[in-house]
Amino acid sequence: MSRIITSLTAFFCLTIIVSCSSPTNTKDVDNSSFSTTKVEQPSNTIFGINGEDIVIRTTPGEKSKKLINEKATQSLGETHYCQVDYSTKVEVLESKGNWSKIKVVEPEWLSETHLGWIPSKYLIGKEDEEKQSLGKLDPKEYEIIKTEDKPAVQKFHVLLKHTNFDKNYVYQFVKQFRKENCTMNCNVYVYDNKSILPLVDVYPLKEKDYIKLADHFVSMSTFDATEVRDWYPYQDFKYKEYGGKNWKKEPIK
Repeated sequence: MSRIITSLTAFFCLTIIVSCSSPTNTKDVDNSSFSTTKVEQPSNTIFGINGEDIVIRTTPGEKSKKLINEKATQSLGETHYCQVDYSTKVEVLESKGNWSKIKVVEPEWLSETHLGWIPSKYLIGKEDEEKQSLGKLDPKEYEIIKTEDKPAVQKFHVLLKHTNFDKNYVYQFVKQFRKENCTMNCNVYVYDNKSILPLVDVYPLKEKDYIKLADHFVSMSTFDATEVRDWYPYQDFKYKEYGGKNWKKEPIK
């Protein structure tokens, strides 16, 4: 009798070991829930933004409330809203329909405040960003009008000869220019008219000189903020105060 009990015990132990080591029959697994989860809850991924002044909303939908930029609102005394553009990188946290919940990761100082929903159509992956690259620059499209070499940083003042450019073209131009010309930390300043050369590095500028530089100073890219797409940086409150009229971006109220 003891032999029978011993044999049965050994049989059951062997059965348990075999069942634990056997592969799962994947035919019996319903994968539908997994595919749904991937669509509605995508894994966290970093994207660029293909657009300007994209307002972040508190919930998905065009009629949803805009996310208020509390710091800017308090500093400037009027309501400002959180936005993303070409200069930002975002992490996608969730998707619903044609909307994505994002968190800004570049620049890092916006991470705590810029969290909400934008239309998914404005997201652009790394591969698509690379497709927008200009490739090797045509020397006929630009001219280096002034350079400054200092121990810590190079400075290039560049005349852009290309006509009908937009913010994205300038951004792509600066990225490629850096690859071809910068051998260390460098700042790149882009202009659309060579007449401003005598005003470069003059400080302070006032009235007519300020307006002239502001109208032709297209963009600035510094070594510590290479992804920022600065657009006509001198068209600011002083430009308004001095009576500047040739606005290249939304006029300051």
